Amino acid sequence: MNRSIALFVALAVLVAHSLAISTNSAGGLASPYDQAFVAYNIASRWVFEGSFSWSPGQSGFASHASPLWVAICAVGERLYLPINHFVRIVGILSTATAFILASRFHSDRVASLITPMLLAISGIMAAAAVSGTETALLTMLVTFAFLAFERNWQRSTGVALCLCGLLRSEAWVLLPVFLFLRYRARRREKRGVNGPPAASLWIFAAPLCGLFLMTGLRWRETGLALPAWVLDLAHLDRPRIGQGLAYLQSFILTAASPFLLLYSLWYAGRRRLSHTGAHALAVFFAWAGIIVVQGGGTTPFTESMVPVLPIALISAQEAMITALNSLYRPIRMLAWASFVGAALASTMASLPPIKQEQSTLGKLQRAWTSARAQPRYGFDDALGRVGLDEEQRATRSLRSIGLFLRDHADPTSTVLTPWPGSIAYLSHLQVRDLLGHTSVAAPNDYALPQSPRPRVDVLAALAHEPDYIVPYWRQHGAEPDFGHLAREWRLALDSQAELPGRQQQLEAVLAGYEVLTIPLRSAGGGGMSNARLPILRKRSLGLTPRISAIVDEAGMRVLLNHAGQEQLADLVIWRNIESGTRLFMTPIGQSSKDPAVRARSNLLLAQTGERPVTLFSIGMDASARETEEWRVCLVNPGSRLDSACGPIAEEVRIAPR
Repeated sequence: MNRSIALFVALAVLVAHSLAISTNSAGGLASPYDQAFVAYNIASRWVFEGSFSWSPGQSGFASHASPLWVAICAVGERLYLPINHFVRIVGILSTATAFILASRFHSDRVASLITPMLLAISGIMAAAAVSGTETALLTMLVTFAFLAFERNWQRSTGVALCLCGLLRSEAWVLLPVFLFLRYRARRREKRGVNGPPAASLWIFAAPLCGLFLMTGLRWRETGLALPAWVLDLAHLDRPRIGQGLAYLQSFILTAASPFLLLYSLWYAGRRRLSHTGAHALAVFFAWAGIIVVQGGGTTPFTESMVPVLPIALISAQEAMITALNSLYRPIRMLAWASFVGAALASTMASLPPIKQEQSTLGKLQRAWTSARAQPRYGFDDALGRVGLDEEQRATRSLRSIGLFLRDHADPTSTVLTPWPGSIAYLSHLQVRDLLGHTSVAAPNDYALPQSPRPRVDVLAALAHEPDYIVPYWRQHGAEPDFGHLAREWRLALDSQAELPGRQQQLEAVLAGYEVLTIPLRSAGGGGMSNARLPILRKRSLGLTPRISAIVDEAGMRVLLNHAGQEQLADLVIWRNIESGTRLFMTPIGQSSKDPAVRARSNLLLAQTGERPVTLFSIGMDASARETEEWRVCLVNPGSRLDSACGPIAEEVRIAPR
């Protein structure tokens, strides 16, 4: 089999791997990551409203670090292409191009396939190709920039470096790295040492122009010359460095193939690593350093390290070729064994979660996939496919919430949530980011770079008085509780958590909201699912359901007047007897002492218009009508009557006749 056929087969494996890893439990393709919808929302506003912004008064330059990716997404929006499919096509084509470029670094037609083969079976590469973010395109551009630099294609190098910086601000770090490599090559030439010729300084003209252009635009739009991740380095501390190193460890465990860099380090220490291998090692460590000082990334499969994965494998390939050409047979055998071991380990990350969690294999997978770095707020962030499945569930849930708000909320409503991407894109509402990544609480602040647990002023975010708050993306085992939510936000997110009375202040603000249990519908246009989720709605909107009860000779009837959104509720009817015991009415009119008994459960409350609708009707004997006081209440499904967040309508008392 020649190299062309081998490359074609490996490309087919890569595409099949990408599609398989992004298939959800229903058999369809999962949506892009929720974080990716930030760029889609800015692009949509740019195309249809003429404003490069996240929301009114919030520039897109402050909300997303990639203006070039937003522009590419805007092309899809302008052509009315389904954004989910459009970005996936761009991602797969970019990954395939990076794959081909990675095979052009060595003249040996067989040895040059080491990197492409490892990339084809890498779950981390396959997931990035269909994640919907700019990562796949950035990976292709970084690989091309490195290839152009090694081949001394000066114009191509400059253009590629410029596009890398426009695509993600962290990529400007490649400028000093390439400048250092050019300086080393110039010194080598002066000493008469053989090696690739030094590139001209003109290759840095295009990226420097791009850097100045971006700095000027950012200054004009946000008043800040430096990107957010650079400004945030002022808060660098040891815990963040530890978090970044743990993230790097997660990357190595997930991708597995970076273990082969041990060969590069070994031969570099012995000065036997090729110039290309040494240059690739320098690029990899420079990018890894940037990720470490940022505290890691916020997407599954350690995606933040993907842009330099081909570069890392190129360095490992150069070292392994040296090992495979060794005169000692054990070294050659060890190199082949390492390659096969890395290939097998790479496939482990793509395995779906084992259902028998208590089995030996299930325990081993759980131990291996446990997060090494601090997980994002609201996530477990396990490694490999387990973490990817969690991200897909989160996006599916958040998309459903976005559709619900689009269909049922007033178009002028505002929303606060830690996960604003798909909610903002689908609902077209003004959505504020509680974590401060896409929006800021005060005019002089800057949007925070992506980090797992940023510290923000939660009270300042609540001071904007959003109409709706989305505090969860998945169902919680316990019923909603304002005290618990305030404590969770204060301890996990609040930058002013230690101030006296902070807990009480947060609880007082949240007390102005009511819990709304909404049914989640399929984002693909399907019907209602069994899932439900609590969100918060401002009480002052006046959308609280109202119930009334009528008792006459025909029995008892409970009526509903509702002008708000669809929501789920339980109807509770009870009476107190002389011993102080509550007797709850069952759906067939019998009495029970069990407080979990409901007269009606999981009612879907919809707008009733001018005339009330009957929720419950039952016959009642004369003694029950004339001697006992009945009480009627609507509560959130599964909530207790004495819970502060349980009742959703004012309790009605029916006095004896």
